[in-house]
Amino acid sequence: MNSPTEPYLRLKDSLKYIRKILVRVPESGCLSDLDHLKVQSFVLLSHAAFEQYIEELVSEISKKALSELKNNDEVCRALLCLVASEAMLQVDKEVARRKIRSTAASDLVGFASEAYTNLTRDIKSNHGVTTADQRKLLLQVGIDPEEVDLNVSAALNAFGTKRGNIAHKFKIQTSETRSSVLAETDQIFEGLLNFDKAGCVQLKR
Repeated sequence: MNSPTEPYLRLKDSLKYIRKILVRVPESGCLSDLDHLKVQSFVLLSHAAFEQYIEELVSEISKKALSELKNNDEVCRALLCLVASEAMLQVDKEVARRKIRSTAASDLVGFASEAYTNLTRDIKSNHGVTTADQRKLLLQVGIDPEEVDLNVSAALNAFGTKRGNIAHKFKIQTSETRSSVLAETDQIFEGLLNFDKAGCVQLKR
């Protein structure tokens, strides 16, 4: 698995497609309600694309790591992190977790398979890109988002908050502009390449 990964390339295509929403919207300010709605729609769809990218990256890394263990008897960094993370979550009383049978706990392949299943559940139940959302998924495969790129992690967190303000409030007008949201999403997209590269490193033995 090499960077840019398939999830990253899909993200690139998605963002390119989403940009079409902003056609005819003025660069520095919205002149109509339709302009305001287009900018807000762009934020919502871009957020969904970023969220999907993180989920797909974690899914593909964990799937590849488990496959290497099962088929080639090889243990990569991502697998070690997956197993260690799952072991900690299993004993954390504050985390609702599907418990792993004691028989699987003594078998690396069995435990890793169960850990992968639980991670898949975490991915399906994810609904954001805030720092907490990033850490919940990425740390399980050994990617510390704040350590890899603090600025991008913070930008994603802010973007998640921005999306929440739009999604949970009925408001036609927005202070965001075409140029501001494009600059923000471009910055996040470019920075996510560092997450992408870090994920590929985790697949090394």
